Amino acid sequence: MGAICNGIALHSPGFIPYCATFFVFTDYMRAAIRISALCEAGVIYVMTHDSIGLGEDGPTHQPIEHLASFRAMPNVLMLRPADGNETAGSYRVAVLNAKRPSILALSRQKL
Repeated sequence: MGAICNGIALHSPGFIPYCATFFVFTDYMRAAIRISALCEAGVIYVMTHDSIGLGEDGPTHQPIEHLASFRAMPNVLMLRPADGNETAGSYRVAVLNAKRPSILALSRQKL
């Protein structure tokens, strides 16, 4: 999914693709996100369920180290909004930074 978005972004300048999954599953897209950062492919990755409070899904669905690891990745814009207004603002920031990948990490719980 991430590789497909990279291809779309690199083939169609000005078009900003996006994809979404649970934040914990970014482990499977880490290579594609890194390539997106290296190639300056402006992809928006919407990652949901960012919380250790996901008790019903169990520990396999709890992203513990993911936020810090993506903040450390060069040229990746890591955004962690807390409410609807911040989410709208984060999405705007992601669209305006079209030369780098953006990750919006969203929670299910009230913050």
